[in-house]
Amino acid sequence: MNKEKILYIVPTLKKDGAEVQIANLISNFKNFEIDIFTCDFYKKGNSIEQNLVDVNIYSKNGFFNIFEINKLINTNNYKIVHSHLPKADFFVGLLKFIKKNFIHIISVHAQYGTRTNESKIKYSVFNIFWKFILNQSEGIIAISNKISNWLVEEHKINLDLITTVHYGVELHDRDEKLSNNNTIGMAARMLPWKGWDRVIDTAVILKEQNVNFNLIFAGSDDINYKNTLINLVNKKGIQDYVSFHEHYEMIDDFFSKIDLFLFLSDSEGFGLVVLEAIENNTPVICSNIAPLSEFVDNTHGTLVDSKNFKEVANLVKKILEDEDFKKEVQKKQKEKIISEFSIDIASSNYENYYIKLLND
Repeated sequence: MNKEKILYIVPTLKKDGAEVQIANLISNFKNFEIDIFTCDFYKKGNSIEQNLVDVNIYSKNGFFNIFEINKLINTNNYKIVHSHLPKADFFVGLLKFIKKNFIHIISVHAQYGTRTNESKIKYSVFNIFWKFILNQSEGIIAISNKISNWLVEEHKINLDLITTVHYGVELHDRDEKLSNNNTIGMAARMLPWKGWDRVIDTAVILKEQNVNFNLIFAGSDDINYKNTLINLVNKKGIQDYVSFHEHYEMIDDFFSKIDLFLFLSDSEGFGLVVLEAIENNTPVICSNIAPLSEFVDNTHGTLVDSKNFKEVANLVKKILEDEDFKKEVQKKQKEKIISEFSIDIASSNYENYYIKLLND
């Protein structure tokens, strides 16, 4: 039986949280076939293209890509066009305003324009158009309850349009984690709101407490923030404890090197890397913010006030020095994601959502 085709519009195939999740979802769909239109294959760096096996990928860059999208819809008769990230929402929303022969679904992957150093002027102008595009769509998928609430409270989006579908992670059979000599890890894009400076301040206290530890920082440096962090590490006198690594194309390789993942971010759309850490049997301490609090088990107080460096350092010390406690934290966190946040659950939720739309 032929599967229903859906067109995904994705601005770039750069391997980031949203794009990785899209690739994982597509590979787990059973009832739908996905084609992708993108403006950028991201050949210059890590791309999800290699993960999109047997997926038709179309590309054109520039304003006229709206005509290419229109041509694809007419040629392939997609009933659903699903846009991801604001640039894609804009192009599909503009096309939807002109023609009504497809269902427009929008996934919202972050609270755009609210994070440190993001251009408030740019997003204040864009949000005027984005709100209209959201409200004229047939449905919105928020990747967390936090984003759903933000859309309703800040943008006055009709709640009936919004469905929350959390990210999911591929589950693997994994051996018990081996010790890495008290190595703490932090991995993310090197951006101010990710909480790198708070991890550094926590490390300063660990040094003062004479804790034996190493700290690995890993991630892509999109805005040359890495030099700021290196200078801060040197200023704080912990350069002998910290090493900087490039972005890990295979995130499992990163988690194999660490004993604890410390993530003190200010703001997250979801925080997929935290989910990946837990799946890799790596205990996590992270900011007590939504949406991290939606999927990180807090039985042992591992959701923390990221500005209370003493409290965070004490918990890090306990996990590093108490093997039984570390194993119990890891066990409880893993149980939660197995039961609620697997990629199988996420992909099934997406497919059920599409089926309901087509049947209504």
